[in-house]
Order: sequence, then C-alpha cells, then structure tokens
Amino acid sequence: MLIKTNARLQEIALQIGRLEEERKALASDIADKYAEAKSDGFTPSALRKAIKIYAMDGEQRGKHDAEQMDIEIYLAQMEGREIQS
Repeated sequence: MLIKTNARLQEIALQIGRLEEERKALASDIADKYAEAKSDGFTPSALRKAIKIYAMDGEQRGKHDAEQMDIEIYLAQMEGREIQS
C-alpha cells in the first residue's frame, strides 16, 4: 500500500507543479494586458475594479452598489456637500 501511496503522491505533486506553472504564465499574460490597457490610456486600477464588479452575481452586485451609495453619502456629508440623488 505504501508504494501505491507514494506513486499517487508523486502524481499529485507533479500535477500541482504543472498547474502552478500555468498560473504563473497566466499571471504574466494578465499583467501584459493591464500594461497594454495602460499604454492605451486606461487606468489599470480602475479596470481591475470594473472587472471585479462585472464578474459579480446579482446579489453581490446589489450589495456592492448599496455600499457605493453609502460611501458617496458619507463622503458628501464629510465634505459638507449636498447629496445628489
């Protein structure tokens, strides 16, 4: 049984190693795309946030939108501005 377990562990470890390499390659590709977006005049940090929001499901998006509204209200109050509705 120990030999089979060792072989299975080696197999899993090799698969994980390959997946980690794929993850590194994908991360590099993603970084290249953000650099491309920046060179085209887009703001990478805003793009990251927009992509994150775009990927949200309906419930998550609703919570996000409500939180954003609260942030705008708090900021307006702290700055002494009228709240735009």
